[in-house]
Amino acid sequence: MLERRNRLSYQEIAKRSKTIQEFVINSKEFQPAKVIGAYFAFGSEVTTELIIEHSKILGKKIALPRVEEDKITFYELSSTNSLIKGRFGIMEPPPYEQIDEINILVVPGIAFDKKGNRLGYGKGFYDRLLSTKRTFFSIGLAYSFQLLENLPHDKHDKRLDAIASEDGIHYP
Repeated sequence: MLERRNRLSYQEIAKRSKTIQEFVINSKEFQPAKVIGAYFAFGSEVTTELIIEHSKILGKKIALPRVEEDKITFYELSSTNSLIKGRFGIMEPPPYEQIDEINILVVPGIAFDKKGNRLGYGKGFYDRLLSTKRTFFSIGLAYSFQLLENLPHDKHDKRLDAIASEDGIHYP
């Protein structure tokens, strides 16, 4: 799955990501949200720039994750120019304004299934977050080929509330 995703051209990533992000921006969950927890795309992940830009225009706060020991903590994004390379080479915000209340959590992944299960990168950062802070709506961003019928999962894996792909938003 990761191999297939990594074969996408820059143009294909941009085109597909735009469509996916538009579905999120136009969703019933996005409109009333005041704080969006997003991620800054790494490699061939679905990009989030449109979500970030649109949120800023609408006066919403944007928070991005920062790896701190064995967890991720969200900090307000003032500008993408302020991002710094983190522990895994992923761009992160500086640790200035911690955000504890998130209305929508936008989640990356390698693969997803139609029941809301997600295959991440194996460190469990998002699973730990999802298990402790369930007051937000969680949505994974996936290219359509990343959305499968079923994924193997265990008791530590936490389901997402929805998955957005080029085909629309899929609710489990």
